[in-house]
Amino acid sequence: MSLLFIIPLGIFLVTAYLFKQLANEMAYLAAAIALVSLVVTLCLAPWQIQLLLLILVIFSNHRRSSSSSQPVTESSLADEDNVKLVYRGVNYDLSPAQVEVTEDEVIGKYRGQALRVHHLVKPPATSTLLPLKYRGVNVSDHLQPQGGSRHNL
Repeated sequence: MSLLFIIPLGIFLVTAYLFKQLANEMAYLAAAIALVSLVVTLCLAPWQIQLLLLILVIFSNHRRSSSSSQPVTESSLADEDNVKLVYRGVNYDLSPAQVEVTEDEVIGKYRGQALRVHHLVKPPATSTLLPLKYRGVNVSDHLQPQGGSRHNL
């Protein structure tokens, strides 16, 4: 059994690592070299390794397709309602505003669906009394720092 396929495999591993580390045009070059060396590696590999890879791909796709064919139950939908929302490490609850709209005339069709004009019955009440902070400093509605002096540059 010839071990000649190890050379392009090593080239693939090195260029794949470089692709992850680089963030400019050199990354595209590294990706192209990695793909070519991967194809060459698969062509030069012994048939036993090619057969092993083929079996692994078939069984991984079979397992993935059998798990995705399960029907959706109400218990799985109930789990989606209990999702915790996190933004930059801060937990929050989603409370969308309840807005009443009236549908007026049809103004056209888009992709076979009627396109209607919507008008607000009562605009949602928004609170502007939220405490605003910028870099740890409280800011008023007029965007001037509270409790500090104003510096002119």
